Amino acid sequence: METKTLKTFALKVILILTCIIVGFSGFNKCEAQSIVGKWNQISSKQFLTAEGSKTHGKSVLETQMSSIGTVVFDFKSDHTYVEKTSHAGDSKVLTFTGTWSLSGNQLELKLDSKQEDPKYNPKNDVVPPKITLSINGNTMVWSTLYPDSKMTAKIELILTRF
Repeated sequence: METKTLKTFALKVILILTCIIVGFSGFNKCEAQSIVGKWNQISSKQFLTAEGSKTHGKSVLETQMSSIGTVVFDFKSDHTYVEKTSHAGDSKVLTFTGTWSLSGNQLELKLDSKQEDPKYNPKNDVVPPKITLSINGNTMVWSTLYPDSKMTAKIELILTRF
């Protein structure tokens, strides 16, 4: 009788621990899940090469998006995204669509071959730039290196979650 009670107790403990472990595992977000949602680009920093610094008289060009327009990315859980871009003083909104993938901290964005405006149809042989991203709370930073550029060494984009 006591053995049966002990087995029943042990099964209940195992069941409860399993439920707790499974329940808490839902709180662990992987990076791929953390970018899903809408992100607003708030600024950019263009780090210049020596030649670019000479041309512009400084080593970094910073731009606040509020002064030039808006860029909003909507990353969907099915690994597609929609980018909506507008320029200050212009009511026209350009919409771009594509797919995204994330491996560790490396984000890859590929534009769909058919876009809303045919002049923005990408060539299929274009290699997307390597984007290294970091997320801290509701802020995401994209860093892209341009080793073949004479003017720009790196660009950082700062985005915030809606």
